[in-house]
Amino acid sequence: MSNKKCTPQTFNSSHKDFIHDIAFDHYGRRIATCSGDKTVKIWDLDENGEWTSSSDGGSKWKAHSSGVTSLSWAHPEFGQLLATSGADGLTMIWEERADSGLAGGGGGGGGANDTNSIFGSQTPTTRWTEKARLADAKKSLSCVKFAPRHLRLQLATASADGMVRIYEAVDVMNLNQWLLKNSIEVAPDNSDMGVRCLDWCQGRFEPPTLVAGDSSGNVNIYRYSDASRNWGLYLRLEGHVSPRKGVLDVAWSPDVGRSYHLISSCGRDGLLKVHKLKKVNNTNDTGGNNGESRSLEIESSQTLATRDEVWRCSWNVTGTVLASSGDGGIVELWKSDFKGNWKCVSKVNGSHQG
Repeated sequence: MSNKKCTPQTFNSSHKDFIHDIAFDHYGRRIATCSGDKTVKIWDLDENGEWTSSSDGGSKWKAHSSGVTSLSWAHPEFGQLLATSGADGLTMIWEERADSGLAGGGGGGGGANDTNSIFGSQTPTTRWTEKARLADAKKSLSCVKFAPRHLRLQLATASADGMVRIYEAVDVMNLNQWLLKNSIEVAPDNSDMGVRCLDWCQGRFEPPTLVAGDSSGNVNIYRYSDASRNWGLYLRLEGHVSPRKGVLDVAWSPDVGRSYHLISSCGRDGLLKVHKLKKVNNTNDTGGNNGESRSLEIESSQTLATRDEVWRCSWNVTGTVLASSGDGGIVELWKSDFKGNWKCVSKVNGSHQG
């Protein structure tokens, strides 16, 4: 194991308000950031390993009429697609396309306030274009996530009205049309902040499944049934209810062929938890269980000994390392030992100290 230290790169985001979300693309060579200043910005990793963004304003645009709360990249099989959600209750679909070469075409030069035609950050010959706006939410949106590639071009949104909504592109060659396939009532409409977060199960041999966390502290798993053609509550995990209730983030680890799934969650109770779900083969399956021969059972829920309150959590690509961050300005990295106990193995200080 190398003893080389990783030196964090610090750069000015140029956002004029808090950054609400950061997302890497599929290859880890592009970053999208969104902020309370209503804008989205794209960053590219250059040949020297530096994160750069064009200085002419072309890589940053006004995406919503109020703060942008979340963003998500689609799988590159579907092109360079970005979904954003906002406090204005809208979900926006953006596509980066090669410019036609016509000066000022489609928006007078793609200025930072032009939501219809924005020049991209890679080269002057690409631009970001608004393809669709989804306006079914009755209140603000807190999260948007594209589904894994094998589920086609679908996305899920989480709203303060207590609903998770599932959309699918009617035709991947025409991204202007999106169908609202299902709506899942996760929390009552009169709840504090409704649904706060969600994430998709990445398993290719599982029915469409996702986990959602709400402002009441519930962490629940929902699964799609081919028989009813609808989503339903599948499992209830250990939530975040005391002393303060509410879930801030959930993350479903990538499925790499293990006999179990891992889901992390963090909440307003200041705790970080890892939930282990066992894959069970139903040898006497008679057509129930969505017609699947495998179901999920809760095996354990472990609370990790974090240093500070945790606001966000995320897995690495193999689902073996969990990263958590919070109000202490430190990112903690967690790994499981041979007994299944999660330990902090490294810390990254987010301050400007050397």
